[in-house]
Amino acid sequence: QDADMRGGLLLLIASVALQPTGTRAQVIPASGPVQSGLPGERNVETQGGPGESEGAPGNSSSTAEKPAGPQLPDLPVWSPSDFEKIRKGELVAGQDFFAPAPVDPNAKIEPLPRPRIPEPPVVVPVPEVDETVIPTEYLTEYFREVEQTPEGAPIFLNDPQELLSQQEFRDRESFLRYHSSDSDIDMFVYLFDERQELPGGTNVATVYRDLFSQRGSAAVVFYYLGAPERSQVHLSSDIQAVISQDEQDRALRAAIQEGFEKSDAAYQLDNFLVEFSIRLYWIERELKTAAGSTIAGLAQEGASRSAVEVTVSAPDNRPWRIGPILQLTLLVVLLGGATLLGWLLLERRRYRFPEVECGPLLGAPHAAGVGAVISFSDSNLPPSRQRDQVPDYLQRM
Repeated sequence: QDADMRGGLLLLIASVALQPTGTRAQVIPASGPVQSGLPGERNVETQGGPGESEGAPGNSSSTAEKPAGPQLPDLPVWSPSDFEKIRKGELVAGQDFFAPAPVDPNAKIEPLPRPRIPEPPVVVPVPEVDETVIPTEYLTEYFREVEQTPEGAPIFLNDPQELLSQQEFRDRESFLRYHSSDSDIDMFVYLFDERQELPGGTNVATVYRDLFSQRGSAAVVFYYLGAPERSQVHLSSDIQAVISQDEQDRALRAAIQEGFEKSDAAYQLDNFLVEFSIRLYWIERELKTAAGSTIAGLAQEGASRSAVEVTVSAPDNRPWRIGPILQLTLLVVLLGGATLLGWLLLERRRYRFPEVECGPLLGAPHAAGVGAVISFSDSNLPPSRQRDQVPDYLQRM
């Protein structure tokens, strides 16, 4: 019975939607049997609007106005018993629409196929790279030999790991080449990463002994890019014989301190090289001063020995002959003495500039931004010997 009611409601809604304009559906209770054969149903007749009579003679438009299409079955209607059940609450209208679908106890539920889980990828273990160890292929390039340019000139910056970019490498190499052209002490720099460690038995002294001992005065620097405080320096034996270890350490500390003035690793290397190059310049001056003193001492010792030889050989009544070695020694002594005398004269020379009185400016003898430029006719003579001074006053606007 509930299924019949649901079907009747659906047919009622469909018939109302399909009726043309100007007609209305009227449910008329019927006394005879229903056409659809369903219990409790009534016939549904379609009537016209007000003023129209059914079956009037000459009224053929009623038949023509019926919608064309398939004839729908009659809709079910409520029976008195259904109204009574609804009033008592035994029946709820539309209950079957919202009731859960019936479950067939004999139905068999087939399990869903299990999804195929892909196998996890095989992870190949990658060996951890120790950043403190220098790769073997780079060690060979570091300490094989001193690299040279196609023209035969040595390369002063050694960076086989390419820690610097090409432009940065060219800039630093250009500076080291300029330093070598202006100084007698060449500087060779080896670049390492800030956390790398040299293999056992390898240090800056052994590298100098193997590669640079025959190249004259040189300074070998092991520089760790990003960590200037780990830098190591080894100077050649001729420099160590004159310069004390304390002075060498001071030069290295000054270069390290200057490197920390920058935060970028490449600029730190720039500051380090510039400061150490200046320190090498002062070391070179001390070497020249020490070499001059040594030559003067040797010449004086040679002269005293020659005097002794002359005194001893005098009783032999043979003419005094000066050998080639003694002549060279005397020549060196004379040149050294002349050089020392000229240097002393230059150091003690003093120039006295005459006082030039200038006129007042704006009523005052002195003013800010006012100076006097005095020109002399001859730049080689001292000012005291020149009388034709030409004052020239400049005033800042």
